[in-house]
Amino acid sequence: MSVSQEHFVDLIRLGKTYGETRALGELSLSIKRGEFLTLLGPSGSGKSTTLMMLAGFEQPSEGRIERNGVDITHLPADQRDFGVVFQGYALFPHMTVEQNIAYPLKVRKVPAAQITEKVGQMLERVGLQGKGQRGIKQLSGGQQQRVALARALVFEPSLLLLDEPLSALDRRLRQEMQVELARMHKEFGTTFVFVTHDQEEALALSDRIAVFNQGRLEQLGTPQEVYERPASRFVANFLGDMNLLGVQGIRRQDDALVCDYHGRPLTLTQATTHLASHLDPAWLAIRPEHVDLQPFAKAGAGNGVVARMEKLTYLGTHVHLDMRLDDAQSLALRIPVSHPLVNDLQRGQAYWCAWSQQHGHLISQ
Repeated sequence: MSVSQEHFVDLIRLGKTYGETRALGELSLSIKRGEFLTLLGPSGSGKSTTLMMLAGFEQPSEGRIERNGVDITHLPADQRDFGVVFQGYALFPHMTVEQNIAYPLKVRKVPAAQITEKVGQMLERVGLQGKGQRGIKQLSGGQQQRVALARALVFEPSLLLLDEPLSALDRRLRQEMQVELARMHKEFGTTFVFVTHDQEEALALSDRIAVFNQGRLEQLGTPQEVYERPASRFVANFLGDMNLLGVQGIRRQDDALVCDYHGRPLTLTQATTHLASHLDPAWLAIRPEHVDLQPFAKAGAGNGVVARMEKLTYLGTHVHLDMRLDDAQSLALRIPVSHPLVNDLQRGQAYWCAWSQQHGHLISQ
């Protein structure tokens, strides 16, 4: 990938302060041309502040923003060639669907014939054929979202910024619009920067995810990287459920790392961790779906711990098990309903909870 593709838009030591409140601190992040980048984090983590500065609606307190190597930090929002879709859509209620979509083109003084052609094409691409003359209030929430996307894309922006655009939709519509967003991103080839606090949404849509916490970037990586190899305890807990076991005595052994959990050696392949062996103690992180439930008779075979079953929660395709270790540490498991032990599970019974070397990951304490 060329430099211009890797560094389409660069945020360089970007910071934002409101009075005495530090909303964002020295963020450095490169946005790749054509990617779907998600800014993920809880409320107040800095993700929306970052989006507003990218859009030009907020000015940074320090740092700069570059597009293709050119400083655009103080360039007005209407000169950035960026499209924006807000959480509330911000559609014009007194205009028809066609008029809403045409608005950015009229502002740019595009000839009327071209506007008619482009709006017609856009209606078809977002699945709103035949609805161009409808009023905004005549549309469902999902249809309004499509109009907002069409309006933001019709002038062919180099970057599309989306600020929690699906949060007002119910679960079914959210899932439908996720599919549509993924399709549009692929079809248009536009760079998407998407803000959300929904972890599943981020994992499903993104090429890369930037995880924010308390005004700083905790981790940047592919969905698989941030989920399977979280860089911090916060990332591990924010993206789904995670088991964290306190371990020590970390050492290298051939092509693997070995650590001790209450005197029991546990092995990890080096590919699963960025942690150097001298960082000790640490947390051993294991996702609930990566822990297998086995009879107590198998205890001691490979990686694993003995735990007693406390609670079973049926969740349709799988069951969630709350287990308890001898040191009172909790352990969560997620196993399919077809698992051979599901129908015979007993509260208080001891089981062997095992995982492979590839599924353990060390996080510094």
